[in-house]
Amino acid sequence: MTVNRDQLIDWLDLEEPTDEELACMDDLGHGDYEIYSERLRLILDEGVDVFVRSGVSQFIAARDLAVAIYTPQGDLIDSAAGAYLHVVTGIPPLKYVINNFADDETVGVEPGDVFYANDALYGGIHNPDQIAFMPIFHEGEIMAWVSAAVHTTETGAIEPGGMPISARTRHDEGMKLSPIKIGEDYQLKTDMLEMQKNFISRAPRMHEIDLRARLTTCDRVRRRVKDLIIEKQGPDFFKGLIRRNIEESRQGAKERVDSWNDGTFRTVHFADSVGYEDGLWRLNATMEKEGPEISIDYTGTSPENDGAFNSQPVASIAHTANYLFSVPFHDLPKSNGTYDLIDFEIPKGSVLYPDAEASTVQAVMVNQVVMDSTTTLFSRSMYDDETENEHVTAPMANTGAGYAFGAVSQHGEPVADLMSHALNTDGTGGQARRDGEDEAIFPWCPFGHASNMEFVENEYPFTHQYFRHGTDSCGHGKHRGGIGMQLAYMQHHVPAVEWLSICHNSKLVTGQGLFGGYPPRTIPGLTVTDSDLKERMANGEYVPDDMIELLQEQPLDADYNVTSHVRESQPYENGDLFIGHSGGGCGYGDALERDPEAVMDDIEADRVSHWAAENIYEIEYDEESLTVDEEATEKRRERYREQRLEEAVPFEEFEDEWSEKRPPAEILEHYGSWPEAEKEGPVLRM
Repeated sequence: MTVNRDQLIDWLDLEEPTDEELACMDDLGHGDYEIYSERLRLILDEGVDVFVRSGVSQFIAARDLAVAIYTPQGDLIDSAAGAYLHVVTGIPPLKYVINNFADDETVGVEPGDVFYANDALYGGIHNPDQIAFMPIFHEGEIMAWVSAAVHTTETGAIEPGGMPISARTRHDEGMKLSPIKIGEDYQLKTDMLEMQKNFISRAPRMHEIDLRARLTTCDRVRRRVKDLIIEKQGPDFFKGLIRRNIEESRQGAKERVDSWNDGTFRTVHFADSVGYEDGLWRLNATMEKEGPEISIDYTGTSPENDGAFNSQPVASIAHTANYLFSVPFHDLPKSNGTYDLIDFEIPKGSVLYPDAEASTVQAVMVNQVVMDSTTTLFSRSMYDDETENEHVTAPMANTGAGYAFGAVSQHGEPVADLMSHALNTDGTGGQARRDGEDEAIFPWCPFGHASNMEFVENEYPFTHQYFRHGTDSCGHGKHRGGIGMQLAYMQHHVPAVEWLSICHNSKLVTGQGLFGGYPPRTIPGLTVTDSDLKERMANGEYVPDDMIELLQEQPLDADYNVTSHVRESQPYENGDLFIGHSGGGCGYGDALERDPEAVMDDIEADRVSHWAAENIYEIEYDEESLTVDEEATEKRRERYREQRLEEAVPFEEFEDEWSEKRPPAEILEHYGSWPEAEKEGPVLRM
């Protein structure tokens, strides 16, 4: 039995409802849907709370997870998240079980069964993202399925942290499970648990606890749905309720899309690395929107590569959910009824649809660019200069600053994890009506949050030397992007900790400003080793707390190592600093239209520098009192506008000059042909 990836994509579309389901939906009484759809969401919210309280890894503590309910046919009914992409990527493996195992006498589906999956080839994202499913039975009939999914931060791969940047094929990624039954009669099978712990020998305790947390969550939601809805109102009521939920999602999205501008919208986004190597690649997207229907075509995207920066096609489609479910359709049920309106064209052989043997463990980094692109495409279609649609926004930072470590903790336990602080503190994009949110969000998980520092320091062998605003890390504009956050982990308690980092945006930022806004700044990698930091702390002397200060002034007696933000796995000794930075959001609109008083407020709060006020916002003011000279500012801005006009050239002239340019050959290895980004040869994998 081999997986058909085109079939997985087709499974994201809704199955045809049965006549019985439609009749049950019509029989719902006045107010029934409003009351019980809310009850269903509260049950799912309770599932999230159970999940958080039962698990132990950073991603669970940060609520970067998802709990969902599906129809008996495998369509998504609703969810509580967390990370919305998990609920979309739950559909293909569940439908795989339903279509291939339900009638297989060696597998089957019975009350109390538990299925598990983490192989991206079967519709997941990458193998750290692991999902458990349970059926809800009533009198011998499957009424629904429930799932609990979260990123697991160790997979037994060739590097610690679950996302090996140096992976060259899927065989370097560690444990991968096609959909498999791991529990029967409401019991986790011991042999299945032992098999997984054997794969995850760097952190077996963490894996077992998080695995049991998924199962506990599924069972809590299963029992609540059965006791509070099915048993109370009957199976036909429940069938009508879930069908109505999907229809509300589909119809609500349809009406909203129909109100936006028709047209053809294009974006091209570039990224600066493939694994640990510097290298240019691009995502090319064209969106056709007519009435309530949308098609998105990724033709022109760079070809697959022999590293880990590839994505399975379902994972790329699922990443649009992070934007769709949290921005334009935030108030609708989170169902794949929404996806009934959107068709995707993903070219085979591209970085979004590689060979089945390709490593896709860094799929989230590839799809960071999909999230940038989706935000820009939809914002352009939604823009209305009269109403200034509140959903029109520049892209988030989407930096994905993942810092993974492995060590033996101060308690003598083997530990490995992917830290959530930088991931959950990206700035959001500037919007049509206001600035982006500072240090707000994990772009993959709109409702996550950075975990408690004291909890982290109690469990893991390092402390937080500092955690603060990254001044000027936003994209500037009429409405600036949200500020990113900077932090430093100091190794403590143990001789050494192994760290690596996963990210883009060291030399080129993937996100782009909207309608004249600026992109955020690039982020370097910095580590400080063999320093006098602990000696200074013991003596009560000054210690620095800012990346720019460390880079420019080097106040510690130490070795300063400046690299790309992405850093290979290596040990750091007691007292060494591993320094990180989340990204700022992209800017919206022309910076010359920004209220000068808002810039003064930003300077006072250490969000923006005097340099930016003078050189980007073109403001005349007193640096001591922060008093704006409005007349002088207006004259200065008018002179700058005139300078822009003097330096401008006709578009045809610009296009002719630009077309003659070409990046250096050494960064085009993974780009494809220049400039079309077409595949130039086969990719060899061992």
